[in-house]
Amino acid sequence: MIDCDSNLLAETPLEGGRMTAGVVRIGRTVRRPAKANSDFIRRLLGHLTAKGFDGAPLSLGADESGREVFSYIEGNVPAELSIFDDDAISAAAALIRRFHDLATDLVTNDAETVCHNDLSPCNFVFRHRLPVAIIDFDAAAPGTRAHDLGYAAWLWLDFGSPAVSPSEQSRRLRLFLASYGDLEISAVLDAMIHRQAALAKEGLRTGNTAMAEWAAACLDWTRRYEAELANRLLQA
Repeated sequence: MIDCDSNLLAETPLEGGRMTAGVVRIGRTVRRPAKANSDFIRRLLGHLTAKGFDGAPLSLGADESGREVFSYIEGNVPAELSIFDDDAISAAAALIRRFHDLATDLVTNDAETVCHNDLSPCNFVFRHRLPVAIIDFDAAAPGTRAHDLGYAAWLWLDFGSPAVSPSEQSRRLRLFLASYGDLEISAVLDAMIHRQAALAKEGLRTGNTAMAEWAAACLDWTRRYEAELANRLLQA
């Protein structure tokens, strides 16, 4: 259990990102309701800390209310998706690569690493316009690198946005994958399409029409330009 300093007991709901209900800041810590996989998350974050990874919160156990306690990371968390510049894209991919490489020690059998499973910019802490840490590991589970990268590339590059041309999107995807390193283009695009289709179905199932329509539009865009994007990347 975590002992609370009586001077730091004021609970402040966290802003920014897409916060889970009940997540608050108390002093230099973040408290959030326990999850079914809380033990795994503790083990994962403890492993990352032991390996010297400073791009994730420290797991500090549980408080007197049974909430999970994590260290608070200073910075800003985006409230919404955006068009990020090259430096931010490159930094995000490199940070994800470091996380994936260190997490390989925790998996066996067919899994390649531990997937975060929600590598949206809204789950990153920024300082000086650059991502410096990943947060919200609630959905973490063993999986493949491409599975995590497909979703990350979709949201970091805003695939499907009419504001970005296919040629420019190809350049940005090339930068993202080069910054991550050693991953097949086709595997990432396949994973992206899979996640877009899954989110569109989830939106329909839950009645979230806006999410379903947005994901479906992104899926249509990615499928329409998939071959062109792959060819541009292979010719680079």
